Amino acid sequence: MTVLLFIPWFGGFTSAVFGFEAEFETEIAVMLAFLLFGPLWCGWICPFGNLSYFISRAGAVLFPNIQITIPEKADRPLRYLKYVILVIFIYVIITHRFDYFFTDHMEMYFSTEFTTFFIKFKKYAIMLIPLLIPRFFCKYLCFQKAMYNIINRFLPFTSIHRNTDQCVECRKCDKACPMGINISTMDSIKGKDCIGCFSCVDEKVCPSKVNAMELRFLGKKIKPLKFAAIVIPVYYLTTWLVLYI
Repeated sequence: MTVLLFIPWFGGFTSAVFGFEAEFETEIAVMLAFLLFGPLWCGWICPFGNLSYFISRAGAVLFPNIQITIPEKADRPLRYLKYVILVIFIYVIITHRFDYFFTDHMEMYFSTEFTTFFIKFKKYAIMLIPLLIPRFFCKYLCFQKAMYNIINRFLPFTSIHRNTDQCVECRKCDKACPMGINISTMDSIKGKDCIGCFSCVDEKVCPSKVNAMELRFLGKKIKPLKFAAIVIPVYYLTTWLVLYI
């Protein structure tokens, strides 16, 4: 889908789980969503991802002549940077407190010089840089996206498939992907920086008469908007139930 939803972010709510306070509006609920529904959370619900999306759109209007595309030779290596950052955060969590990631994010971020620099730079990476370099933070710096990429590679529930027998290799799906994934060269898009926006599955991108791209859940084809319309309310309802009941 070419227009993403900007869903209100429930911030600061916690609930006791297994003996510690857990922010269900962030990592536990998000992790469950990724396990079951793939990266849809990134493209439709994540407040940082959506803010970056709208700022990128604004940048395209305000500064159309100075939009920057990172060359592929630099882009591919730079995408591994978020995995390096993930390793550093895992080290911080192990050497400080194991419940950091699921409890107080800000305490985690301000626990070392590196993590402090990261959280301070994050606002620029999300709110300013995307004016010129779309999806900069999601592509190169989001260590949570790196973790979700790894998780999604091994999960069978949700994926986007390209039917090679029907594909006419127009590469419109490549152009539509905000993360710059070469979809036209893949049979299945799982854990490869996909944010689950479903732009490549849009009929305006891959016409229904071609029908080369499809979203699958539990092995069955499902319409992206229908999938999102079901998953998003389920995500927030689950969050509310856990927090208040």
